[in-house]
Amino acid sequence: MTVELVKAIKEAENKAEAIIKEAQQQARQTQKEAEIKAAAILQEARAAAEKKAKELLEKAETEARSEAEPLVEEQQREIARLKKEATALLPEAIAVLTDKVVKIDADY
Repeated sequence: MTVELVKAIKEAENKAEAIIKEAQQQARQTQKEAEIKAAAILQEARAAAEKKAKELLEKAETEARSEAEPLVEEQQREIARLKKEATALLPEAIAVLTDKVVKIDADY
């Protein structure tokens, strides 16, 4: 009976060790899976944040263009007006310069 009792105890210890090893293996596997899932979630969050940042940047650029467009058009109109005025004054400027050149030549 003692031999049987020792065998039963030894068998129980072996089963306990096997259960502990299996539990440890499962714990490592669970941890590994959790790390993989966490990395995937982090990657998804990073991708979503980058997408959102890109969308916000595009929206800001569009709004900036919309706000700047009237100013650019106004400046272009002003440039066209100034060119028109300068072109209108060109014959008079040429006449003044021609008179001065002719007068200087006539003085000699």
